This record gives sequence, structure tokens and C-alpha cells, in this order.
Amino acid sequence: MKQLTHLSRHSVGSKAYNLHLMKKQGLVVPPFSVFSFDLFDQTDVHIFLKEQQTAYQLGNDTLNELSQRLQQKFKAEFLQEDLSAIHEFSRNASDNHTYSVRSSANVEDEDSASFAGQFSTRLFVKANDLVEAVEETLLSLYQPSALSYYFENSISLEAVKLHIILQDMIAGDVSGVYFTANPQGLLNEHLIVVGLGVGSGIVEDKVDTTMVTIHSDDQLSYFETSGASPILTEKQQVDLESMAKKVTDIFGPRMDIEFTFLDDQLYVLQARPITKIPTEPVIILDNSNIVESYPGTTTPLTFSFIQEAYGSIFRGLAKRMLKNDTQTLQSFEPTFQNMIAQVNSRVYYQITNWYRLLQLLPFSKQIIPIWQDMLGVQATDISATTVKISRPMRLKIMGRIIKSFIQVPRSMKQLDSDFEAISERFDQTYTRESSFEELHQLFEQLKGQVLEQWDVTLINDLYAFIYTGLLKKICSPEEVQEEIAGIEQIESMKPVFELNKIIFTIQENKNRDYRKKIDSLSLERAANFIDEDIDPITQDMRHFIHQFGDRAPEELKLETATFRSQPSSFIQLIQQQLELPPPALRTTSNATLACKSRNPLVNGLKKRAMTGIKYRESSRLNRTRIYGMMRLIFITMGEQLVKENRLEQSEDVFYLTMPELFDLASYKNLSNMQSEIEKRKHKRSVDQQLPAFSRLIFAGSIFEKYPQTIDHQKIASTNQKDFQGIGCSKGVVRGQVLVVEDIQAVNFHQSHAKIIVTKMTDPGWVYLLTQSKGIIAEKGSLLSHTAIISRELGIPSVVNVKQATQQLKTGEWIEINGQTGLIKRLEDENDYS
Repeated sequence: MKQLTHLSRHSVGSKAYNLHLMKKQGLVVPPFSVFSFDLFDQTDVHIFLKEQQTAYQLGNDTLNELSQRLQQKFKAEFLQEDLSAIHEFSRNASDNHTYSVRSSANVEDEDSASFAGQFSTRLFVKANDLVEAVEETLLSLYQPSALSYYFENSISLEAVKLHIILQDMIAGDVSGVYFTANPQGLLNEHLIVVGLGVGSGIVEDKVDTTMVTIHSDDQLSYFETSGASPILTEKQQVDLESMAKKVTDIFGPRMDIEFTFLDDQLYVLQARPITKIPTEPVIILDNSNIVESYPGTTTPLTFSFIQEAYGSIFRGLAKRMLKNDTQTLQSFEPTFQNMIAQVNSRVYYQITNWYRLLQLLPFSKQIIPIWQDMLGVQATDISATTVKISRPMRLKIMGRIIKSFIQVPRSMKQLDSDFEAISERFDQTYTRESSFEELHQLFEQLKGQVLEQWDVTLINDLYAFIYTGLLKKICSPEEVQEEIAGIEQIESMKPVFELNKIIFTIQENKNRDYRKKIDSLSLERAANFIDEDIDPITQDMRHFIHQFGDRAPEELKLETATFRSQPSSFIQLIQQQLELPPPALRTTSNATLACKSRNPLVNGLKKRAMTGIKYRESSRLNRTRIYGMMRLIFITMGEQLVKENRLEQSEDVFYLTMPELFDLASYKNLSNMQSEIEKRKHKRSVDQQLPAFSRLIFAGSIFEKYPQTIDHQKIASTNQKDFQGIGCSKGVVRGQVLVVEDIQAVNFHQSHAKIIVTKMTDPGWVYLLTQSKGIIAEKGSLLSHTAIISRELGIPSVVNVKQATQQLKTGEWIEINGQTGLIKRLEDENDYS
């Protein structure tokens, strides 16, 4: 044997060479030496190995017989090995020093085969026992499991060459493995598995372990403990993430790293590529923008409904562009069916499929970045396969899109008109006494009437995005805010104005008796009061609920209770509003109308951008009303199934998918499905505890997590004075922070005159935002709902502020500049530094 001083991957194998590279790059690696065997250079050994493998392949030996024969041969060869280098190493060791004895085979720790756990590793080896441990490691080269691994990976026996690593033994307090990609195939997720003592306890399942899951881009993590497993300190986790970054910079993005901590010092013990991760297909899920519509977790009924809706709408858009090209349309069918995905009850865009469809558009390379900007997509890499369309077809698509662009304002106006007719027919047809079959028929009619023309809203979105994007290219951000504020008769504000008119009427002196009635009205009696009371103000309430009763936080989730499905919440809202001072109530927009520019190009872009935004908001409100109709249908179906003793609660209907609901409605016994419903409820309650990761990159296929215990790693609030985001609505205000994690748990008293800090908003937040001094959101863009409503209300807003809900605390004083996007932390309300 020889001790090697000049190390290369070829000369010592990947394991030893990786240690050498990490040490060279400044990582703390325990001191180690590498030794080679002379026997692997002997011709007779090579001939013997070749003969033995041939005999095995001919069926002359079993795997165990082959193993025994090889180990006997190499035990004899080891006795002939010159061990003076090992003896010299032992003599230089101190009496109390111990070592780990590891393999470094030339086939080990490669991208295609890791050989993890195949070869012997000895820990806490004293100097006098090194020769025995080295022999054990050598013989493990030919144990049955290793032989099987060679043959499975088409590696010949004579190609295998072993080196030995003698490394200072670190008796760690806490040890573990850091995976820089989830080995199941989630590429942007890091996992740390950690246990007490040295790493062998984890590998052999002898100690309780904690698993930490990290999404670095979101700065979010959580951990799952078992028994008496340790919890990493904040410093330890920071040290590990920093170490992992250095390792991936050296070797690449998908690494399996063994480590230990001793007295809070981190040691890297080895690093190898993660093998067996699928490479294709890569599926990218992104919640940009869609998280505004479907925040938190979503039930199976909602997801099955919106999955079909998205597929139908995008199929309609493709038909608009491709017309009679049925072959190309058919090739896109899997794309239409997978525009969105659900993971752990959360909804994501399957964004690669979006890019694939957007590539059909003319000038797609210029349009996609604008689309990303308007939706707030932060990771702008495009990994979709290129769509092959002939040049004549592309010219036809260009003509059709230009025609649609010219017609889109008129088409959207017609869509609004058609929707009113659909709404009127629904009111005439729907009753709570309708049979299940009649309700199903009404659902199918509504779906057909709406979805067959709803793809025009996508053209309008593109219209709004492109003209706003062009405006941003020739105007400063501050000028763009000015130009697109003050949209006349924007639909998003109508519910607020109409509600406040009702509040003002109730507050008039002549209606004091009515106000007393409202103030004393119990929520239990609220629904009957709204249905039966004949006072003109109550009639106005009924009209409001009919027009805007579906506008509520999380309004596009069918399981959400709205004013229409739960009228008591409307009375509760009015009671809270009546306690606020009158100046807090608004019946007109506070947005400042921009002066007409002298530049005719700016005026033209502004006019079209505002038209697109106006119709985008009106289609959002109409979409909310459609979902309200669907919600009533499904709730009524659930009530009927309860009456027939086929469901326990009407709300259980939300835990069925649409096919399950329609197929199982005819079955007499739903006991098995009721059991499945309870499982789905439990899973959703567990999923709610998982962090909302913004992007998931799967390799191979999408999979779910099934955690048992979840604890969140809190991001420590820093002393950072300033934060930067995207300014969306001008103005500078000072105020106290109100961090809103759950909109359902916040009332108007809490939000009045506060600066709301949240992850994101949806259109249903509009009532709460009217009371605030400003709004800060972690998500959003210039055309997100937060931005549009804040401009119309005339309050400053800043979006895209990372970790705002973690860094800012309820009650602290801040100043926000809605024009520049700058947020300053203040000592108190009198801090003008």
C-alpha cells in the first residue's frame, strides 16, 4: 500500500477527491490521508476477476458463492500486501486518537451510481486496529450486495479499484445528511436529516431524527421531529445552508452531503451526487398571480371545477388562434388539461404549459416577459419546448390576434351584456327545491354558456398587459402609476361604494330606529331579517347581496362562505362599519385622474391600458358572480344528499370532485365515500400547516407530502431599517403595522387607520382596504388587485416585499412611499430621522 500525496479524481476516486476539493475551497473537512493498494495493479488479479465474472454469468456460481470465492482470494492477497505505509501512519498517531476508515472506489460516488452503503465504513478505529479495518473495507468490495450493484450498473469486476481514506474521527454532538434536492424528485427543495451523535446512528435507524425542509428562494422552512430528535439552532441551519451553497458551487446543484457538528463547529465528512433522480420531464409549478385567487388550501370540488374551467378557456383561446387546424389542437390537449395543478391542497400554474401556449402568439419572445412582469412571475426562465408552427400558419395566427385585439373592447362589452342575461336566467331557474338532476342540468347549462366565450378575457388580459408594459417602457414607474389611476366606473370599487351608501343611509337621523334594529340584530336572526323585512333599506341590502353578495375574501373557492351563502356575515360587516367614524367611509374613488399627456403616443397607450384594466376588473367581478351561482348549486346538492342521509353535512360536498359528485349522487350507499371525505378533511388540515411555497420544480412526476408533525422555522426579525418593493400607488404615509395572516380573523376595528401587511390580497379584501392607511404585500405586480384597488382608493401600496409578514410586526411604526416602493422602519410616530 502507498500513501498518496498528489490527488486527482482518476487516481483516488471521487469520494477522496471531493474531500480534497472541499478542503481546498475552504470548507472545514477533518484531516484525512488516502492510501492505494498494490494488488489492483497485478495482472493475475485482473485475470482472476474476469474469469470469476464469466463463470457467474454462465450460471456456474450463485452470487453468494461468487462473493465467498472473491473474498477468500482478496483476503489472501491482502496478506501479501506491503502494509508499511499503514504501520507508519499508526506509529505517528497519538494514543487516544481514533479514525474513520472509509472506501474511495473508482466507481463510487459518481453521477450514475453512488454505491451508498455498499462498502464497509468503520468508525472510532484506534491506531492499532487500522490494518484490520482496512482489510474489512477491502473485503466489503465483494460482498453480495456490492456485486449485485456492479452487475445492475453494467460494471465489470476488473474495472473496480479501491482506495482507503483514513480520516480523523469527529465524535459529533449532532450529525446528518444534507440533500440539495429532494431525492424523490423535487429539485428546488433542500432536505436535512439530523440526529444525535455520529452519522451511523441515522443510517442504521438507531436514533430519532428530525427532517428539515428548506425552500431557499422563499426563505421558508419547516421541520418534522420524531421522539427525542434534536432541533437545529438558527446558527446551525444558517451554517448548513452556507456550506451547501459552497458545495453546490463546486460540484453542481444536486448533492448528498454528510456532516457533523462538534461544539458548534460544522465539519463536512463527504459529498457525492444524488443519483436516481428522474431527469424528464421537468414540471414547474408557480403560484404567481393565481395565489391571489386561491390563497391557502383548496378543496377537491373547487380544484376539479377550476381545472376544467382553465382547460376549456385555454382550449377556446387555441381554437381562436388555430381555427380548423385540428391536428395541432389535438396535440395541445394534454396541455389544456394541465394548465393548473394542486399539490398539498394548494393551487399552482403549471407554468411550462402556459409558456407552450404563449409561444403560439406572434412576437412571443417580447410578449412573455411582459406577461411575467404583469403577473409578478419572479423566476423568468422559460423551459417550455418550442412549438413548431409553419410560417403560413403563424401569419394567420398573427392576423387573427390583431383582429381580436381590435375587437376586444367591443367583445368585452358584449360579454358583460351576455353575462347579465345569464344571471337573469339563473335567477329564474334556480330554486332550493330543484331536484338533483335539475341542478346538474342547470350547472351544465351555465358552464356551457360561460366557458364557450370566456376565452376573450384572456385576450383582454393580454391587451391590458401589453399596453401597460409598453407604457412602462416609455414612462418612469411613477408616471405609469399616474397614467393608469382613476379608471372610470371600475367594477372592483362598485361594491364598496354601494355598501357605503347603505351605511350612510342607516346613519341618517331619520333612520335612528332602523339603526337600533340593526345594532341589536343577532347573527342567528340575520338571514331571516334580510329575507323578510320590508323596509326600503333592507330591500337595498337584498339588492346589494344579489349584485355583489359573492364578493368576499377567497371568493373563488367554492367552499368560502359569502354574503349570498351566509347573509349573517353581511349584517356583521354593516355592524362593524357603523361603529367607524364617517370620514372612513367612501362613496367615490379617491384616485387622482392623470392630466392628459402632451405625447399622443402616451395618451394612446394609456387609453388602451385603462380600457383593458377596466374590463379585466369587470370580468373578475362577473367571474365571482359565476362562482357564486355554482356555489349555490353545489351547496343545494349537498343539502339534498344530507336529507337523503347520503352525506353527514352539506359542506362535505366540497370534499368530492365534480365527477365523484355527479356519479355518486345516484348511489344509495355513500358510506365508503364518507370515510374518504373524512380522510380528505384531515389531509387538508395538515396541508394548511405547510408553508406556501411559491414555486415547485418536480422531476419525473408531481407528488404529495404526507408530514406527521410540522413545526415552522421562524425567520428572525432583523434590525433592518429600510425595505424595498414595487411602488404601485403614490403617496407617503406613516402608521402602525397590522400583519394579516388570516383575513377571516380580522375585523374593521383592527384595520382602521393601520398599514396592512400581508402575503397577498384578493378582490374580496376591498372592504378591509377602504379602512387602511396603506398596504404592503409580499406578492403582486402593477396590475395585481392590491395595486389597482389601492390606486382607486388613493392609498399608498407597495408589493413584492419579500418576507414582509415575518420582518414587520403588528404595532410597530413605519413609513411607506407608494411611489418609490421604499418602506422605513420608525422608532415611534415622532421619528422623523
